[in-house]
Amino acid sequence: MSTPDPNEPDRLAERLKRAADAATPGTIDVDEVLRRSRAARRSRRTAIVGGVGAVAGVLAVTGLVFGLQGIPGPTATDGQVALESAESGAVAPESTEDDALDDATGSRLVAPYEVNRCGAPVAPSTDAASSPLSATVVPPAGPVPPGTSATITITVANTGDDVVSGVIAANTPVTVARSGITVWHSGAGDDAPAIQVTLAPGASIALEAEFETRACTEADDTGGPLPPDLPALAPGEYGLGAVVAFTDADGATTVHLVSPLAPFTVG
Repeated sequence: MSTPDPNEPDRLAERLKRAADAATPGTIDVDEVLRRSRAARRSRRTAIVGGVGAVAGVLAVTGLVFGLQGIPGPTATDGQVALESAESGAVAPESTEDDALDDATGSRLVAPYEVNRCGAPVAPSTDAASSPLSATVVPPAGPVPPGTSATITITVANTGDDVVSGVIAANTPVTVARSGITVWHSGAGDDAPAIQVTLAPGASIALEAEFETRACTEADDTGGPLPPDLPALAPGEYGLGAVVAFTDADGATTVHLVSPLAPFTVG
């Protein structure tokens, strides 16, 4: 029988302790567990916030689209209103021959005495192909002294093939022009009654009107009567024209019959 090892109890105790430690659960590191838990929650919050932000962005863009759809764009009516406002503004656009033609043919019909404004080109005479009626001026037989007045005859004739009935305005404005530019025109006149006419083909009616051999400028023509103290026209060759307002029998259509310029002399 062998002699017992005096260190054996210590080695046995150590083996038993290791076996016990292996069988017993280890100690939980609370700080580490909390750290990992907080990291996981932060990851989840980041994912959620990112998703919400994306959805919010989509909603914001969608709302902008819907908002734009609810804003009405410009319409033809708006453009028309803008255009009418521009034409009716305090500062009138510079007159041109096309403007005078529009005024005379009815695309934007104005008062007859506003067809030929001071300093602007005279309106072209009425085209025989567009109207059965024509207007012509018979000028004075001799020279008219500067700064005076004279009377002319205006003839309205039916050059078409059918009878024409309607109303002619009693006041027919007269235009004095030089080199195609208006240098004077008469105003609205008094409230004389209109003239009822029925003209067979080839028939005509004679009207009388007065004019003055005085000079006006664009600054003198403000839409009302011309100043009474205008300077006299310089002696020379001028043209006389008239603008006759005619309304058909139904009262539905009014046109301006613009006469060609008839030559006369101031002197």
